[in-house]
Amino acid sequence: MATFSLLLTQSPFSGASHILAQDFARSLLAQGHKLQRVFFYQDAVFAALSTQNPAQGQSAVSQQWQSLATEYGFPLQVCIANALRRGVTDNAEQQRYNLPASTLAAGFELAGLGEMAEATLDSDRIIDF
Repeated sequence: MATFSLLLTQSPFSGASHILAQDFARSLLAQGHKLQRVFFYQDAVFAALSTQNPAQGQSAVSQQWQSLATEYGFPLQVCIANALRRGVTDNAEQQRYNLPASTLAAGFELAGLGEMAEATLDSDRIIDF
């Protein structure tokens, strides 16, 4: 069985890349493959925004990722530089920059590009959405 990492770069609010990535993740995990990590880069960091307000009757994309990660036990890593530029902060960065509140959704973690570089070494395949 193969080890995969997913790289998302598109906003969860435009297009279906996050839904496709989640479906792909479920499929590969159901086949017995391992998902090493999901890395959110560029506008994909909006998936980790705790203040999402989805349309009535829909769940926030952050909740969809949280459920999937909890069920299968893989990390949801958010590029720290891209996150900070887009207003997504954890408690440490909120205090460091004296911002009004942490906006990183539970279950997500800020990470550097070194984590994505490590994924290229630890994974058999990197799939970009």
